[in-house]
This record gives sequence, C-alpha cells and structure tokens, in this order.
Amino acid sequence: MRHRFMTGCFLCVLAAWSGAGALAAEAEKSAAPPVKREIIPGSELMTPQEREGYRQRMRSAKTPQEQDKVRAEHTGQMRERARLRGLRLPEPTSGSAK
Repeated sequence: MRHRFMTGCFLCVLAAWSGAGALAAEAEKSAAPPVKREIIPGSELMTPQEREGYRQRMRSAKTPQEQDKVRAEHTGQMRERARLRGLRLPEPTSGSAK
C-alpha cells in the first residue's frame, strides 16, 4: 500500500515537473526579442517626458540612417542645453551600443 502511494506521488511530481518545463519552453518561444538599448546623450539634462519622446522618435525612424539623423539632432540640442548651463557633455565612445 505504501509503495503504491509513493509511486503515485512520484508520478504526480514527474507530471507536474514535465508540464512546467513545457510551459517554460513555450513562454521562451513567444517572448519578444530583447530590445537594444542605448544611453541617451544628455539624458541627465532631460525630463522623463523628453526621454520618452526621444525613444518614440527613434522607434519611428524607419532606417538606421534616420536613427542617426534623430540622434545627431538630439545630441546637438543637448550640447547646446549643456553649454547654456555651463556644463559639457562627454564625447560618445566609439562602438557605443545602439
């Protein structure tokens, strides 16, 4: 009797474990690809609303060239904002994440 009970418990645990593994595998398949993040030039000089606006403009850019244009315009604006405040933005490092 005890042997049957232990076997039943083992089978329940095994079934639950294999079901959880299948659910995890399915969740991995349906997960969105990771979003590439970049450090927003001058973000420390921006409000949260301005940062979100920049992200929206970057997402709406259709090509990498359009993204480069948005980034260059934004960087120029942030350099001017920093200059007016007596600050200096650091130069972007080569190979920065996009």
